[in-house]
Amino acid sequence: MNRLHTSILTGGLLLSPVLITVEELIRTTADTGYVENEADPVADASSHLQVVADHLTLWHAAAYLNLAFLLAWAIALLAVTFVVARTQPVLGAVSGLLGLVSVLGVAFHWAFYYLPLASLAQVDDRDMAAHAASTYGDDTLMVVALLMFLAGTLLAVLTAGFGLWRAHALPWWGAIGLVVWLGYVFAGPEARLAALLNLALLLPFVGVAQRLTPSKDTVLELEPAPA
Repeated sequence: MNRLHTSILTGGLLLSPVLITVEELIRTTADTGYVENEADPVADASSHLQVVADHLTLWHAAAYLNLAFLLAWAIALLAVTFVVARTQPVLGAVSGLLGLVSVLGVAFHWAFYYLPLASLAQVDDRDMAAHAASTYGDDTLMVVALLMFLAGTLLAVLTAGFGLWRAHALPWWGAIGLVVWLGYVFAGPEARLAALLNLALLLPFVGVAQRLTPSKDTVLELEPAPA
């Protein structure tokens, strides 16, 4: 792995927690005023579309940041897979597959959440737009996409943490960062201040960045001595 590869992987590791934190803060700011109404899906969708229309610039900014996060997240999880696979190839493969699921889930979230709401919020016939928006989530495909986004990302991070621990590449402060990040999962994506907990991923990711270039001892251990 040359310096360019290491720089790209390190960039993904360091940027992804920052991007998702800023994106979530902007999104929840744009969502201020949204009143959830589980009893009436149309009224619920209409309320959401109204706040998106009122803060369309913020909504677009959050969407672009989420797209940038998608790229950085893919690179970060690839870096984790490289580090884990050096000494734990099976865990590395599992971590990589779950990382792929998470990345696809984030892509589905961007396509099925940000895009339709941004488009429908600009439709003049608000009643028609609200009825269209209220139908999202009724199909099994949407449920699968949501599970890939939520459960896939949770499992990807937990598996990555376990793999890094087994590979002796997770320092104690990195483990604390993973535990703190779990607070975001339990607090929920609508808790605005909880978005800051995403920054806790910087701790384990810094540990991964430090392990991207194997030490001489690691190289000697991985390469068998000549006969």
